[in-house]
Amino acid sequence: MTLAPRTTSHGVPFPARDLLALHQELHARPALPTRPTCVVSSWVHAGMSAERAEAALATLCLACGSTPPAAGARHHVLQAPGFALKLERHGEFVSFQLNRPLPDIASGSEPDDATLQALLQSASALPVLPDAFVSLLSGDGAGRLVAAAHVLLIDAREHEAMLGRCQALLKAQAGGGHDDAATLAGAWIGDGQRGALLTHLRLGTDGFTRFVLLDFGLPPDQAAREAQRLCEIEAYRMLAMMGFPVAQQEAALLAELERTLQGTVDAMANDQSADDTRAFETLTRLAAEVEHSTARTRYRFSATRAYHRIVERRLADLREQRIPGVQTLSGFLSRRFTPAMALCDSTDGRLTDIAERINRATSLARVRIEVRREEGNQELLRALATRQKQQLQLQQTVEGLSVVAISYYALGLVGYLAKAAKVLPVLEPLHLQPDLVVGVAALPVVLAVAWFVQKLRQHLH
Repeated sequence: MTLAPRTTSHGVPFPARDLLALHQELHARPALPTRPTCVVSSWVHAGMSAERAEAALATLCLACGSTPPAAGARHHVLQAPGFALKLERHGEFVSFQLNRPLPDIASGSEPDDATLQALLQSASALPVLPDAFVSLLSGDGAGRLVAAAHVLLIDAREHEAMLGRCQALLKAQAGGGHDDAATLAGAWIGDGQRGALLTHLRLGTDGFTRFVLLDFGLPPDQAAREAQRLCEIEAYRMLAMMGFPVAQQEAALLAELERTLQGTVDAMANDQSADDTRAFETLTRLAAEVEHSTARTRYRFSATRAYHRIVERRLADLREQRIPGVQTLSGFLSRRFTPAMALCDSTDGRLTDIAERINRATSLARVRIEVRREEGNQELLRALATRQKQQLQLQQTVEGLSVVAISYYALGLVGYLAKAAKVLPVLEPLHLQPDLVVGVAALPVVLAVAWFVQKLRQHLH
């Protein structure tokens, strides 16, 4: 059905198709119907290309005689004879969930130990998949398998001893005895004691983790939701763990960076004659390395926190009630899974902390460099002032000597004039003595030359 764009009371076209797409997102990923006894197999590919996911789904649909979804579809449910498959495309991964009934287990009859053990060890929905579809889940473009789980849903409404039998068989599979509760996790789930969960959280030979869900009276829709929760817990747990090796690697690098930073800061604090320029270069290099680490890990750690929150929410939705002698799934994960998430959070926090410390140390080194530079400038100015004072003193000395020299030459001219005047007939009766004339003119000539030099200096200034 196609909805035509509607118009609001103000005449603005309303995008009914966009609204429908947003609204239908609430109903886009329903839990696949499950009926005991059945097996739900789910797996997650990280980095699978959209083209490969669409090609695999189209191949499976055509093999089952169904119409493939439109290109670009982010989720699709295929109902085929004997199984149902759901594909969901997320931001960085593609998830598949396959539900397959087990008709060989007659409802109402309790399986013997051999049959039950075979179910617990090897029940899988994968054999119903065609080889052409399976081949597209490997190779280039298929990404890598990061999480996989089998959820075996067993009808135990008429078999009160089923819980104890499954506990014993699962403990034996995990390699522990009846007194080794650490090898098994489980709980009553849902409202009351209508469902029971058991798992040893160990990978099987096929790479899948196995969960056993015993139905003691769960409504069909609740059984489907519980199976989907278990699949999502395993998927998001493994997706969250993708940040753990990154955190381990970055923690080793951060330890080296912190040692270098501590040594540089200690040198700046304890040695006032330290080379601040070299310290500034070291801090700048550390800042670049931390920024590179932050850019390399920020998305991974943010995704890890988001996946961890989803796992915690799904565990809370199980509403676990303790089975005597068996640790709960949330309790097991709080001791084994939560510390890994804490390492991711602490590593991300250390990156932020060391970046702030480097910024403060860099600011300190920059201030120290500026102070040293300012001190150098002050020394240079003082040296320039001293040199200028010396030049002024020298200039004044030269000016004094120039007054003497000019006066000397001026008095020489006076002496020559006095000798010439002595022989003049007009001045001969005066009997002028040249030496006396020079001596009398010495003081006026010196004063006149000094006055002239002072005026000339003022004029130049």
